[in-house]
Amino acid sequence: MNEDKNYYLIGKVSTLCNVPIKTLRYYDKIGLLVPKYRKDNNYRYYTQEQLLTLFMIRKLRLLGIPIKDIKQIVDSGDPADMGAILRERLKAISHDIETLSNQYASGQMLLDRLAKSNHLLNKEHDSAWSTERIQLETIPVTNVMFTRRVKQDYKNSDISVDRWFELFQMVTKQKLVMTGSVILTYHNNPLEQFFKNECDLEVSIQVNELKRHAQFKTFGGFLAVTALHIGRNEEIIQTHVKAIKWLEKEGYEIAGPISEEYIVSPIDIANEDSQVTKIIIPVKKKGE
Repeated sequence: MNEDKNYYLIGKVSTLCNVPIKTLRYYDKIGLLVPKYRKDNNYRYYTQEQLLTLFMIRKLRLLGIPIKDIKQIVDSGDPADMGAILRERLKAISHDIETLSNQYASGQMLLDRLAKSNHLLNKEHDSAWSTERIQLETIPVTNVMFTRRVKQDYKNSDISVDRWFELFQMVTKQKLVMTGSVILTYHNNPLEQFFKNECDLEVSIQVNELKRHAQFKTFGGFLAVTALHIGRNEEIIQTHVKAIKWLEKEGYEIAGPISEEYIVSPIDIANEDSQVTKIIIPVKKKGE
C-alpha cells in the first residue's frame, strides 16, 4: 500500500492540506477523520476522498464552526444539516461584526476627541483667559438620548457621573452607538446650578439613531455663544460668567437653557489639566 495507489501518509496529508499532524491525530482520536487504513507499524493512510473531506473540515473550521458541529456535518453527509449550521454561524458572525463595529466607532470617537483636546491645549500659550475661546456659532442638529429630572443636593463639581452611567446603560439596552460627547443641560436660570441645592438637570448623549421614544430628541439647530473651559470642573463657573459677559457686550441675550458638552471628560482622562468642556449658551440679538 503506497501513495501511488492514491493512499497518503499522514505527513503528506499534512503538507497537501496545510493541516498540522497533531491536528490530524486529534481528528483521528475523536472520530472526525479516521485514516482509511492503518498498518502494523501504526502508519496512517488516507484516501483521496478523505483529503476532500479534510479540505471541507478546514474550510468549516476557518468559519469558526465548532468541531462537534463539523462532526455532525461529516457524519450525516446531509446538505440540509450543513445549511442549518452555516446559517447559525453566519448569524453569530454578523453579531460579532456589529459588536466590533460598535467598539471601533467608540474607540474612534474617543480618539477624535483626544485629538481635538490636544489641538486646543497646544494652542494655549499660558493659563490666562483668552477671548479666542469664545465665539458665536450655529450648533448642528444631532440625535440624542436623554434623561431629565430634578437632582437634589446638587453639586456642579461632581458633574453627576451617576447620571452618565445610567444613560450609558440605557443606550446599551437600546442597542445604539454613542456618536458624541455627554451634554449636561441646566433647565434653571443662568448660573443657578452653582448656587442652588436643587437642579433641573438633563443629561444627554449623541446617538446614531433617533427612536420614537420619550427619551429621544434632537439637540442643536440654534445660534449659540460657545466657550471652552480647560481644566478642573470646580472652576467652570468662571468660564460661564465670562461667556455671559461677552455675549451681553456683543448685544446678545440668553435664549434657552445653558449646556456643557464634555469633549474630554473625567471618565476619558484622569489628568484634569487635559479635560475640555464646551459651554453652549443659546442666544438671540437683543430686542428680537
